[in-house]
Amino acid sequence: MRMDRYENMLKLPRKIALNPLVQLIFAMSLCSCFYTKLSVDTIRFFLTISTCLRALLTFVLPFLLFSFIAVALSAIPKEGMLFVLVLMATVFISNFINILISGSVGYVMLSGVVAKEVNNNAVSIMPLFSLQLPVVAKTLHALIFGIIIGFANSLYPNKYVHRVINLVHDGVMKFMKHFFVPLLPIFVSGFLLKLFAEGKMTGFLKENSKICFVMCVFLWTYLALWLCMAASFKKKRVVEIFKNTLPAIVTAFSSMSSAAALPLSLEAAHKNTKDKVLSDAFMPLTLNFHMLGDTIIIPILAMTIMLAFNHPLPNIPTFLIFGVFFVLNKFAGGGVPSGTIMVTVPLLRDYLGFDDSMIAFAIAFYGVIDPIATSGNVAANNFFVIIFQKFSNFTRKKFRTRGSPNIP
Repeated sequence: MRMDRYENMLKLPRKIALNPLVQLIFAMSLCSCFYTKLSVDTIRFFLTISTCLRALLTFVLPFLLFSFIAVALSAIPKEGMLFVLVLMATVFISNFINILISGSVGYVMLSGVVAKEVNNNAVSIMPLFSLQLPVVAKTLHALIFGIIIGFANSLYPNKYVHRVINLVHDGVMKFMKHFFVPLLPIFVSGFLLKLFAEGKMTGFLKENSKICFVMCVFLWTYLALWLCMAASFKKKRVVEIFKNTLPAIVTAFSSMSSAAALPLSLEAAHKNTKDKVLSDAFMPLTLNFHMLGDTIIIPILAMTIMLAFNHPLPNIPTFLIFGVFFVLNKFAGGGVPSGTIMVTVPLLRDYLGFDDSMIAFAIAFYGVIDPIATSGNVAANNFFVIIFQKFSNFTRKKFRTRGSPNIP
């Protein structure tokens, strides 16, 4: 017994050291403390590594979007197609409503704020060289192609198509989990060193920490409303649901992974709904699709960065277009730490006008608040399954149908 405890104590430092959040914060701390001691050529060297990694990510993103959507849709059996389509439509609507709410709150918070531009001096540091890789497909085309192939393979299964889809999916996951995510601190460090050396990092946290704090408070206030709705605003039921869900929320926060919290989410959903069939179908399907934390945090964070770089806030049509594609991207979150912000990078660049420095800011600060976003995602899904059950029961009662939904 003592030996097992001793071994666990030895494993704890290694586990902490390998935590992506700890590594990212450590890298950011090193950059802020030692950038003045590095020569311009050294900073250019690290910046070159970061730009090469970004080029690799940009090259892989279409395959990531295509494979995740195609794999998810291909897994839908014909007999469960109606249930899954209804669920996916509900998730899409929920995510889009969250985007609209987040955008509205962001506009209210930031529209009256005087642009607090990051400091900018005459120094401009460029990489030693740029890695030029071919553009295989635009992200929109990859999304559409993944949807078409996924639905077609679900309705008319083909083992060769299934094999190709899974081969691409497995290759992308190996790249993300075993290559890109471990190098994420280095990827961010190159851009951060450039920002520090150019003076653009100075004062950002000091000027915008209050906004980031309010953003996180709003997220959990919004989740509290969801919890009350799931509990029909009954105090005893609120406590019961929260108590059942808390282990999954804590696991998601510490691991920055909805997948790691899935077993606990399933257990909580079983207790909260008393419907194991619904829970077992609902929770895995919404795992990487329904991301309330991300849909609340990322738009506000993006607008904060836009103000910091003296960019005007997006107009309503531009934001709506961004919102639609942002929600579509939720079906390809990647299931890896900071995966959501990675697949959002093309949208930030194409629709909100982000440049490399702004993207570096977005990735770095999302990495720090990723535990908050992920735990918000898990909490929302656990509340959402109860709300979905209430809606399903109401619909069956309204139209006088019997039996449970056609769940695979």
